[in-house]
Amino acid sequence: MMVFKRKQIVILALILLIVVAGYLQYSYRQGSTAADAEGKLGEAVYVDNEIYNEGFEAAGADFSEDMDEQTNVTASKIANDYFVQARMDKEQSRSEAAESLKSITEDINASTQIKDEAHIKMMAMVENTEKETRIETLINKMGFEESFILFADNGSIDIIIKTPSLSTAQTAQITDIVTRQADVDVADIHIRTMF
Repeated sequence: MMVFKRKQIVILALILLIVVAGYLQYSYRQGSTAADAEGKLGEAVYVDNEIYNEGFEAAGADFSEDMDEQTNVTASKIANDYFVQARMDKEQSRSEAAESLKSITEDINASTQIKDEAHIKMMAMVENTEKETRIETLINKMGFEESFILFADNGSIDIIIKTPSLSTAQTAQITDIVTRQADVDVADIHIRTMF
């Protein structure tokens, strides 16, 4: 009978997570390769309706509506995959950084200055995570299906919103939310759409 120790279980769980992350990365790249063949992800692509409607004049508007619906479903699937992958990557990166900083703060050989710096970085990471969550919640309350916020090390903030386009008023509202919640300059806010 095999008895697993706690460390072995943790190692097996980490290996399983790495395998799952590798599979998701592979799947994501396969999907993005198909998107790259048609254009850049999130970029509008002109589609000539006549090519798709050849031989289907009898179907007329019904076929065109079906094609538009299918295009929207495909675009939304690519966007959904992006948001899922981006969240997983962010969580994995944060988890690894937190673990490294925690090990520094618990290292008996580290100087108090290094421990203090690691503690400050941990607290900043927690604070940024809370800000990102608040901003995402407020943006989603505006009626958007999904948003993704990422604080960069240089102080800028990247915002990706799942929508075909943003009006000037919506962009101004999002900018206002971010400046109030994160206390950053407007020049450091970068908003993109994906659908």
